[in-house]
Amino acid sequence: MTSTISETFFFTEEPDASGKVFSLYQGMELRSAFQPIYSLSHCRIVGYEGLLRASKGLTNLSPYQIFSQAREEASIVHLDRLSRALHMHNYCKMQHGEANWLFLNVDPRVIVQGKYYGSFFQELLEQYQVPPEQVVVEIIEGAIDDEIQLSESVGFYKDLGCLVAIDDFGAGQSNFERIWRLAPDIVKLDRSMIVQAMQKPMVRRLLPGIVSLIHEAGSLVLIEGIETAEEAMIAIETDVDLVQGNYFGMPDFQLCLDEQAKRIADLFHRYQQSSSWDVSQKCLDFYGQAFMQAVRKMQSGITPEGACQALLELDRADRCYILDQQGVQLGSSLLKNHAAAAKSTRRYQPLAEGDGAIWLRRPYLRRALQNPGSLQMTRPYLSIATGQLCVTLSMAIVLNGQIAVLCFDIHWHEEMFVPK
Repeated sequence: MTSTISETFFFTEEPDASGKVFSLYQGMELRSAFQPIYSLSHCRIVGYEGLLRASKGLTNLSPYQIFSQAREEASIVHLDRLSRALHMHNYCKMQHGEANWLFLNVDPRVIVQGKYYGSFFQELLEQYQVPPEQVVVEIIEGAIDDEIQLSESVGFYKDLGCLVAIDDFGAGQSNFERIWRLAPDIVKLDRSMIVQAMQKPMVRRLLPGIVSLIHEAGSLVLIEGIETAEEAMIAIETDVDLVQGNYFGMPDFQLCLDEQAKRIADLFHRYQQSSSWDVSQKCLDFYGQAFMQAVRKMQSGITPEGACQALLELDRADRCYILDQQGVQLGSSLLKNHAAAAKSTRRYQPLAEGDGAIWLRRPYLRRALQNPGSLQMTRPYLSIATGQLCVTLSMAIVLNGQIAVLCFDIHWHEEMFVPK
């Protein structure tokens, strides 16, 4: 580039002498707004997303209205670069040496065609002396169909040293294959996922598993669009790393002051209070005593049928079974009600008989063997024997001189049930 970024895009100084600038584009006045991004664990701001704001006269315009003005390929590239340069200039004028990230969106059309319009981004970083590792480039996950082009674009920004975030994951037809292939540094979960988690207990239960899967792929997870305290609690429950939304800070023309530490600490306190008396704990409290009585009876020589009778009479009880150290089931499962069980599991009848089945892969076996004599409880999962959601209580005990694991399945309902 033969001129400075400011000269190229005709930036105009703000009247308040702050050093910030705005730009004119087709009669619109374009400005930068910045929304804070928090680390939940650190209880502080770790980044800001640059967002474009525009007005025409007294009318405010949405980003969609802004970019709809650019119809030709060259105009799209110009407007996208103008937006990023505007955010970069204003951010550098306001931040005071902090190492926080600056999140910048890149228009999907520019990702595909931008390379044909000369170099830009590296020169932008060099002019403002911004370390590339301080910039997170956001790419909308479902907006590019050309997989080769998408991979090349992600590789380009990574080679510069920038971080790459996949944006709006979970909206439309998102797929995990792109996460495996692109290995983004950050995955931003679309607001629609937290809205669904608010409405559907099943989604709320599955969301932590989705976050865990993304973590195992090597990416940090950010949930965006958090607007209420309850949505913030879901973010806490899911073990996401980063949060963004109006609940934590509105987009502003100034960099938001870091004033949410107490609010986040209060969320963790609320989470701690709820998790210590959550439904899992209530389930253990309700069934634990009867389970321990069954263990004592079996160890005193009473048959499993007799020892587990009272346990199986409890509400939502399903079955008891015994495994050896290799996870092999010893004998048939003891069912609460043979007639009712046969009717409810008829569709899964080929899987109902467990004698000799190998449950070595099941978490309830591993945890019990790792913690002998301690009662363990799983998360809800689909029972292969019934096709229904269940949780399993398990404990490694000594029977006839051998280590065995007593298991007890409990029917789990979609709602957060509290045993009565």
